[in-house]
Amino acid sequence: MKKYLALLFTMMVSYSLFSIEGLLVKTTDYSFQNKWFKTISSTAPKLIQCDSVYKNQDIFITAIAGGFTFDENDLCDVDFSIKLFKPDGSIYFLQEKLEIIKGKLEYKNSLQMSRNILNASFGDDDPFGNYKIEIQIFDNIAKEVKKINSEIIVVELPSYKRFKIDQEKFNSWSDKYYEHPLPESAVSNYIYYSKSPMAEDDSKFLPLFSIFLEVFRNNKFLYPQILDAFKNEDEKTRIFLIYLIHYTDLGTPEFFDQLGGSEKKTYLGIKDFQLPDIYGEIADPSQLDMLWATFTSGGGYEPILKLIKTLDYTKYQGKLDAFKTSEQTEEDRSSAINNAIYNALVWSFTSNCKQHPLVKDYATWALQVEELSEVQKNELKNILDNL
Repeated sequence: MKKYLALLFTMMVSYSLFSIEGLLVKTTDYSFQNKWFKTISSTAPKLIQCDSVYKNQDIFITAIAGGFTFDENDLCDVDFSIKLFKPDGSIYFLQEKLEIIKGKLEYKNSLQMSRNILNASFGDDDPFGNYKIEIQIFDNIAKEVKKINSEIIVVELPSYKRFKIDQEKFNSWSDKYYEHPLPESAVSNYIYYSKSPMAEDDSKFLPLFSIFLEVFRNNKFLYPQILDAFKNEDEKTRIFLIYLIHYTDLGTPEFFDQLGGSEKKTYLGIKDFQLPDIYGEIADPSQLDMLWATFTSGGGYEPILKLIKTLDYTKYQGKLDAFKTSEQTEEDRSSAINNAIYNALVWSFTSNCKQHPLVKDYATWALQVEELSEVQKNELKNILDNL
């Protein structure tokens, strides 16, 4: 995928493209490839760099390069190597000959991110401390090498009890988590939610629970904290934690067998209940809320694509008004609901394109590249043209 603008990490990085140059990407953002490969060439995605990581937390390391030399056939050939060193200086990981780009480029001054990603996770037996990272980018046509050094610090995960959450902090954490991810306070925020008035509002459960599911499923290093909280919190909070333990597949048969009283009753009431499938048939407006919640907590492309493909519900326009004078059969009722879903979708998509530049970037890419029906393309184009 081509990128023309200077890459935005936590700061703007600029460099000359007269010889091979590169950038090291080190991130805990599991959607960073979506942000790069699923946005158009004229955008500069904000990739979230990290300097520290917790044990058992995933970190992704790769390279971005530009300033390639081309041979007489306009071909380029660039690869890179990664070395990761333990705090004592010994090699923790080494891999070589990882392709960045090989072949022709449509735009020679473009930046290219390698699709070869080191997904590292420091285990319980690995020492805390500074792990040095060294990458070397090789331009095999020019016979040039660009060496980049960095480091990642493995630190101890703080106790969830350390974080004092109020409504303002909860809103800040949940509204745009994908831009400012703080997984270390996820358990604290969930406990706050379970004790707050929000927990009494059934209409808020599915979207808020979707946020937590997305965060916890992609940060499994937090699972021990969930179980620790279950041992120490009050009964109401434990009930809410059972939902989390069940739907993240954290709980074992042994764990659920030892439950008693209201906790056992809660588990038996939900163990065979399936949450709405946000990637299946959209039959209820709550699924739209869940898709948006999944996006804001993960920043991924998939929920946006599902929302785009649901724009073909435009065929139900008029069914809501027609329901009032219809025979009100199940088909009539379903069509009316789908009309309401379409109305809510167009409004929310328009609103979120304005609030979240990444939504607009994904939508623009999808319109140009994704295999969409003509109806979906026309609906999406109409939304983008009227922003």
